[in-house]
This record gives sequence, C-alpha cells and structure tokens, in this order.
Amino acid sequence: MRAFSNLEKQLVRRMIELEDEMGSLNVLGNILDSFYGKTHLPDHCYIELKNERDVSIQVRDDALNQNGLDWIREIDEDISKKLLTVVALFQYLEEEKLAYFVGDLDLNSLGEVWSDTKYTMCEFLDDDLKPLIFKYSRKKIFVSETLRILEQNGFKTDEELRHEEEVSSMKKQLGLTQVALGITFLGLLISIFIPILVTSSVEIEKSDLPAALAEVEKQLERIGDIEEDSNKSIGDLESAILSVQKTINSLDAFKSKPHNQKMQPTADGGG
Repeated sequence: MRAFSNLEKQLVRRMIELEDEMGSLNVLGNILDSFYGKTHLPDHCYIELKNERDVSIQVRDDALNQNGLDWIREIDEDISKKLLTVVALFQYLEEEKLAYFVGDLDLNSLGEVWSDTKYTMCEFLDDDLKPLIFKYSRKKIFVSETLRILEQNGFKTDEELRHEEEVSSMKKQLGLTQVALGITFLGLLISIFIPILVTSSVEIEKSDLPAALAEVEKQLERIGDIEEDSNKSIGDLESAILSVQKTINSLDAFKSKPHNQKMQPTADGGG
C-alpha cells in the first residue's frame, strides 16, 4: 500500500466524517467545501460540469477584472493540481477497494454558484483530467472498514506497524543486553582487582591502572543511556577492557621480577 500525502489524508478524514454525519451527502463537492479558503477551490470561482468533455473553470468577472490574467494562471495551477490529487486518490481507493463510488448524481457544478453573479469560462483544465473530474463529482462515496482502520492507525499499514514493534522490541532488548554486559564487566573487575589490591605491594597510584579504571567508569556511565549509539559504547568497553588487561599484565610482570632475582645455591654451599 502506498503512502498518503498530507492533503490526501485530509481528504480521507473528511470522507469518513461525512459518512458518519447523519443526513450528509458524501460527495466530492462537499469534501471540497470543507477546505474553502485553505487548500481548495476559492470563493471567486467554481467548476462547471456539463458532460465528460465539457468541464471548465468559471471565474467571477469582478475578480477577473480586479486581478488580471497572471492571477488567473495562479488560480488555474492551484485548482488543477488539487483536482488531479483528488481524482488520483479516488482512483487508487477504488482500485484497492478502500472506498466505493456508486450512482450517477445529477450534479452540474463543484463549488458555490451565485445566481446574480457573472462568470467567465476559463479553459485551463487538461482534456484527460476532465472525464475523471466529471465522473467522481457525480458519485456517492462509501468508505470501507479497511480505510477506517488505516486512518485510525495514522495511515500506517499492518506491515509498518509490525516493523515499528520489532524495532521497539530490539531497542529494549539491546538496552537490557548493555545493562547485563555492564554488570558482568563490573563483576569481572571486582574479581580481578580485589586480590591484587590486597596482596600487591606495588604503588598503584604510580601505575597506569587509575587511568584505565577511570576510563572503565566513564564507559559504565554511558551504558545507562540505552537509546544512544550502542555499537560505539560496546566498542569503547572492549577498548577499556584491553587497556585494563594490559595494565594487569604489567603488574604481574612487576611482581614476578623479585622472585627471579633470588640467590641461587652455590656449588659448595653444602659443606
């Protein structure tokens, strides 16, 4: 299922609202009426529907005389784009059976027509667009339950919703894994360093161990934020572990050195 634009979402919501209103007629004209002054047909013109090939924009003479030809071109571009969006949406909904368009209502215009106002016809609409405008302007619209559910879900498909749930579950699992890794690593550090601190006479403050421990502590603090870059945090932890291991190896080498320097017995030491 394809994505919907913001305008298409507005149109679908209005279709659903009209269907739920008692006594309302769910047709294209009433849908467009709800957007007057915002995104659709302005008050100074309407769409005349004579037949499939005779569909035209009718502009009020006073507005035309006041604003000129450039303004008319802007109006035409806006109306043409909006109507193209509408009929394309209706075609898609009909093909996917998300909405049903039935009947042939006796409607001859889109927009408000003032009987005491003079209009000038402007032939700006594309010939391929006219039959579609004529068709969908005269159909009554019924919304499917599938489209209602889609709108309730923020126009997200079942597949998109499942994907979001999977991503959310993965993030939670990753966060728990990071916390468990931090606890395990902390336990490992305690099991390694407590015997060394108790038995060794090495002056630890002069070695590289405090710096390594500080780096480890910094990385453990970063574990608390499970929503940030997990891969980098784990990589930093591995680097810190390697640094601690190197320091431990240095300490072991330092401790073993005095034992190697003990006096060996001489050949005549027995007698």
